[in-house]
Amino acid sequence: MTTESPRSRYRIVIGVDFQKTGDDAIADALRLAREHTNAELHAVNVVRSAGPSPTADDLAKMSREMEDALAAMKERVHDVCERAFPGEEWDQHMVFHVRVGEPANALHQVAIDYDASLLVVGTHARRGLEKMVLGSVAEELMKMAHLPVLVARERTLGGLPRSERPEPPREGVDIHDDVHRSELVRFGRRGSHIAGLI
Repeated sequence: MTTESPRSRYRIVIGVDFQKTGDDAIADALRLAREHTNAELHAVNVVRSAGPSPTADDLAKMSREMEDALAAMKERVHDVCERAFPGEEWDQHMVFHVRVGEPANALHQVAIDYDASLLVVGTHARRGLEKMVLGSVAEELMKMAHLPVLVARERTLGGLPRSERPEPPREGVDIHDDVHRSELVRFGRRGSHIAGLI
């Protein structure tokens, strides 16, 4: 029996902000994790710093905020999971983090510290593609991150018009021909007779 190396895990860092945007990020990260048997989720909430010269009261307050955030984050992940996957049960490697600082920097640092493969954050957005405005954390991460960033949004395709007919792959081709058929493609090492053709 082989044991899985922690280094082989597919780590996903999730920004949890206790808003609908963070819930979308949690749900998408859970969906991705279910597709990877070796996935490890790192849920992160960021508490703002107490300032450059914090008093003892400021530090005590921040410490309480961090403890509260940790408990609330665990509860929130369970709630989102129950809504996204009602009646389903499975085991999932999870690590919960509460960091202090600016959200984008803190999320990116967790991704660096744990050698993450993906960072998932939610976004505040207006309706309509041209009006879409990324939230500041998502926008900042997309500019600065040294790993892929998935910006999660609620899937709301209902009521949007579909194309009347798919576009042909090239001009002059009849789109009613079976040009969009599904294929099973094998990836990996090619046979020597194929490799010589490339």
